[in-house]
Amino acid sequence: MHGDYLRRMLKWILLFLTVALNLCQSAAQNIAQVDRQALNELEALAIAHPEIKDFLEVSKAYPVAEVDGRATVGFIGHLSDGISEPAWLAWCDAHPEVTAGAVRASIASFRIHAHALDVLAFLPMDLVELASRAVPHLNKVRYGTRVDSVHAGFNLPQPYHGEEVLIGVLDWGFDYTHPMFYDTTLTSTRIRAVWDQYRQAGPAPEPFGYGTAIQTATEFVQLGSDTSNVYGYSTHGTHVAGIAGGSGAGIGLKGMAPAAEFLFVTLMVDEAAALDAFAWMQDIAEADGRRLVINNSWGLPQWGTPDGSALSSQFIDALSAEGVVFVSSNGNNGDVDFHLDHTFNAPGDTVRSRIKFYPLSANPNAWGQNVTLWGESGESFEMGFACTIGLSTLVGESPLFNTADGPMLLDTTLVINNDTLLYDVVMEPSHPANGRPFMQMRIHKGSANVAVSMRLTAESGRVHAWNHTHLTNDVGNWGQDFQAFQSGWLAGNPSYGVQQPACSHSVIAVGAYSSEFLSPTGTEIGGAVANFSSYGPTLDERLKPNVSAPGVSVESSLSSFRDGSYSITSTTEFDGISYDFARLSGTSMSSPATAGLVALMLEANPTLTSSDVRSILESTARQDDNTGELPATGNFVWGHGKVTATAAVLAAISWDSSLGTPMHQGVSVSVYPNPVGAEFRLEGIKWEKFAWDVYNAKGQWQQSGTTRDSESIDASHLAAGVYILRIHTNGATRAVRFLKQ
Repeated sequence: MHGDYLRRMLKWILLFLTVALNLCQSAAQNIAQVDRQALNELEALAIAHPEIKDFLEVSKAYPVAEVDGRATVGFIGHLSDGISEPAWLAWCDAHPEVTAGAVRASIASFRIHAHALDVLAFLPMDLVELASRAVPHLNKVRYGTRVDSVHAGFNLPQPYHGEEVLIGVLDWGFDYTHPMFYDTTLTSTRIRAVWDQYRQAGPAPEPFGYGTAIQTATEFVQLGSDTSNVYGYSTHGTHVAGIAGGSGAGIGLKGMAPAAEFLFVTLMVDEAAALDAFAWMQDIAEADGRRLVINNSWGLPQWGTPDGSALSSQFIDALSAEGVVFVSSNGNNGDVDFHLDHTFNAPGDTVRSRIKFYPLSANPNAWGQNVTLWGESGESFEMGFACTIGLSTLVGESPLFNTADGPMLLDTTLVINNDTLLYDVVMEPSHPANGRPFMQMRIHKGSANVAVSMRLTAESGRVHAWNHTHLTNDVGNWGQDFQAFQSGWLAGNPSYGVQQPACSHSVIAVGAYSSEFLSPTGTEIGGAVANFSSYGPTLDERLKPNVSAPGVSVESSLSSFRDGSYSITSTTEFDGISYDFARLSGTSMSSPATAGLVALMLEANPTLTSSDVRSILESTARQDDNTGELPATGNFVWGHGKVTATAAVLAAISWDSSLGTPMHQGVSVSVYPNPVGAEFRLEGIKWEKFAWDVYNAKGQWQQSGTTRDSESIDASHLAAGVYILRIHTNGATRAVRFLKQ
C-alpha cells in the first residue's frame, strides 16, 4: 500500500513539474535541465549572499568569476538563424548585464551578471549551455618519445626545436620568471604574451574586456606570476609548459620544443573563458603569421556531453578547421571502475550495482556522489536507488524515475531511521545537444551507515552510467566504483572515461605510460601503460585516446611562487633566485609532451592541417611488447601506440596535405586513418551502403567492393603507395586520395 501511494504521489508531482516547466520554457532558449538545476541553485545563492566576496566564496562549484567588480556566470550559446556576429555584439552592447566573448561558427561565449540571469530568456540564441568547470588532470619523456634524435637532426635534413611555432597553454600556476621559459642562453624570454583572466587590474585584451594581458619581458618580471585563484598559487601550468617547451634552465632538463614561444592563459576555470582564450591565442598567432598548437591538461568532468556534440566541442572543431591544433589529456580515471553499461532487451530487464561513496573525511569539500546516465536516442530508461544494511536488509528506497517523464528537476529527501539522505534528480527525454535521454542524480548520505545501490531498468536500448565524486566547491574529477554487491549484480569498468575537451572530434587525446629508460647496464626498462590513464572510447564509439606519451614521474619546472609542497629533484639559480624541479604524474604530463612534438612537426612543415597532424601521429606511433600488437584502428587504452618524434617529424617533412582530402569541391568524405595500414574507413559518409573502386597513381584498377557506412575496407594486399578511392552512390562519383604505407 505504501509503495502504491508513493507511486501515485510521484505521478502527480511529475505531472505538475512537467506542466510548470513547459510554461517556464515557452519563452526561453533550449537549455539542458542539468544547467537549469545549476542556475536555480546559483540564483538562490546570489539572493542569500548579496556581497560579491561572499557569493564568490560559496559558488566555487559553478562557472562564476569576478569581472569588473561584478560576479559573472559563464555561458556558451549558439546564435539563432539570421543572427550575425555583429548583430550579437550590438545586442550585448545594448544589454550591459551581458559581456560578449569569442564567436566562431555561430558559437559564442559570454558572461552574465549573476544578479541578472533573467536576461537568459531574451538571448537571440537557439541553444544555451552553462559553461563547465575545468579541473587539472594531474597524476624520462625525451627518451620515451625519441625527441633527442630530432633535436640532433638524426636522419633528418636538420635539427628541429620548434622555432617560429607558438605553444598555447591554458592552465593555472605560471611562473613568468622561470629560466625554463628563456632561450637556451638564458638571455631572452620566450613568452610571447600572457593573459591572466583572474587579475582584474588590467589592461584587458580586446575584445574580451576582463583580466590582464601583457606582452613585454619587463611586464613579465614585474608581475612575476599569475595571481592566486581557486587553486591558490599553483604550479601546474609551470610544470606542463616546461614539458612542452622548456629550454633546460641551464641544467639540461629540456622540454620537447625548446625554441618554441609560449602563450600562457590563466584560465578562469570554466569553458566559456577557455573559448575566449582559444580565440585570443588564435588572433595572436594569425597576427604573427605563425602556427599554433594549444595544450589542455584539464578536463570538464560530469558536465557537457561525452560524445563531442557540446557547443564547446563544436567551437574547437571550427578552430581546428582554421589551422589550430588542439592536444588534450585523456583523463586519469583508468584505475577506477566508475562506468557501467548494459543493453536492455525486454520489459523488466533490470541491472543493479552498488554506488561506492568517496569518504567525507578525506576532503572537507566532499558532499556525495554524482551519477550521470546517457541512453540511446528514441529510447527511455528508469533509475532509482535503494539503501540497505548488511547485504540485503532493505531500509529505504527512492522511486524509479523515467526519462520519458522529463524534462524534470527534483530536489528531495529520503528519511531512514534517524538519518536523512538528500538527493536531486535532473532528467531529459531528449538532451538538446545530442537527442539522447539523460539523467543525473546527486546523492548525499552524510553519516548514514547504509549501502546505496542503483536500480536501472529499460525495455530496450543501451544505457551508460558514470559515478563521480561531487564536491561543494568544485565538481571533482575522479570516479568511484560501481560494485557487484550481490550475486547477479553488475560491476563497473574503467571504459568510456574520456571527458571534454578530449572527446571533441578534432582534438588529439593523449593517454599516459611510464617512459622507457636505460638502466646502468644499458638495458631498456619501463614502458608499461600508466594505471591511471583513462580508457576510451567516446560515448559515440570514436577512438580515444588517439596516441599515448610518457606521463609517469615526469621531471619538469615548479613555480617559485607556489604555495604547495613537493619533493624537489633538481634546483638551479637564476638572477639570484632558486628555481626547483619535481616529478609529477598524470595525463597532464603526457599531453604537453605530445603538444611539444606537434610544435616540431609544424616547424618542419608549416602547411600541415590539424587533421594531417593527427594522421601523422597515429600512423607513426610505435608498438612494442607493452602495447602488444594493436589493430589498425587502434585500441581504447593506447590509441595507436606511443608517439615517436623521429618518425613523426620525418613524415611531416614530406607530407602531402591533399592526401585523404576530397578531389572535388563540396565533398566532405575523407579516409581515416591516413596513411592507411591493413584497413581503413570513410568519415563523412551519409549513405547506408555504397560501391567503390580503388586505382593506383597510374589509374590502374586494383579492387572493388560494396560497403556499409560503419564498415572498414580491407587494404592489406595493397602495396605501399598513393591510391585513389572512387565512391559511387546516388548516380554520382566522388574521389579521395590515400596513402598506403
